[in-house]
Amino acid sequence: MNLALVPTRVPTRVTDHVATLATAGPVPGRRSLGWSDIPPEGLTNQDLTRITDAIAAGRAESTRKTYAWQWGRFDRWCAGRGITAMPASPVAVCAYLTDFAAQGVAAGTIECACAAIAAAHETDGEVNPIADQSVKAVRRGLRRTLGTAPRRQSRPLSTDDIRRMLANIDRTTARGTRDAALILLGFASALRRSELAGLELADIEPKPEGLLIHVRKSKTDPEARGQLVAVAHGQHAETDPVTALDAWLAYRGTGPGQLFTGFHHDRIGSRPFTGSGLARMLKQRAAAAGIPSERVSGHSLRAGHATTAALAGVGLDRIAAQTRHSRISTLVEHYIRPLEAMQVTSSRDLGL
Repeated sequence: MNLALVPTRVPTRVTDHVATLATAGPVPGRRSLGWSDIPPEGLTNQDLTRITDAIAAGRAESTRKTYAWQWGRFDRWCAGRGITAMPASPVAVCAYLTDFAAQGVAAGTIECACAAIAAAHETDGEVNPIADQSVKAVRRGLRRTLGTAPRRQSRPLSTDDIRRMLANIDRTTARGTRDAALILLGFASALRRSELAGLELADIEPKPEGLLIHVRKSKTDPEARGQLVAVAHGQHAETDPVTALDAWLAYRGTGPGQLFTGFHHDRIGSRPFTGSGLARMLKQRAAAAGIPSERVSGHSLRAGHATTAALAGVGLDRIAAQTRHSRISTLVEHYIRPLEAMQVTSSRDLGL
């Protein structure tokens, strides 16, 4: 195996390739599909473009953006050292990964970089350097060195936390009413932050017992078959998610479109509300309520639902049905076992 780094000028086609990635993420190239640049008889360039676009849609937009960022970083690193980025040699990838790890990134970030490099080579129809044994060996070593456990778990918000946050929100204003509805609906539904932020009014179906949320597409439903999530009326008027949503709709109106919108100078705006906007709002509302907000994130409502339900004795099957976890082991490892560990620890009986 020749592991020599080969200094070279970055070819023009790689620069063009990066520009494509920056806007759309890795898209299968014609070479990787066994096609030439000239369309077969009876087909047009537009036909081939539509085919490759359809194949590209097999990856979520967020994945394509992440891959584009990771590939851009690798390409710049290679250019700075005069190394070929496309196709990359296995030893160049090994050097890049170890250099990346030395900057203090997590093992998961290293794995994401590998996935992006592999996707870019697949796009260009080149041999995938990530499949080389030397790269596999480096990845194994880095996983052992860095560890694979998440470095920063989101703080699950409890029912008491939710009440404290709501108590500090002025629900006579449009912004306060929206934030209260977001917090209560997010906590009660256990939706992912992207799902919650992306809801449209047509996704809400009122029922006598509460409401049904039609999740059009999600992480565990990439083909958009659709999933239903039920939310029951709350036991208390001030924390009833259905009542809170109705109050927000009185400000928003009943026109079609995104359920939760952004604000412009404290006025309801037309710009879309995003998952990052949800995370910022939760941090601000938690801090205002005196709740440590360093680990509060857009995932805190979903995590809080799972842990609060488990503490209340709700069965694992019901929690999993609500959160729509595709793997029960994920639910157990991230939410259930930490609770059990605190309940059974023998340190309670040491007389300290």
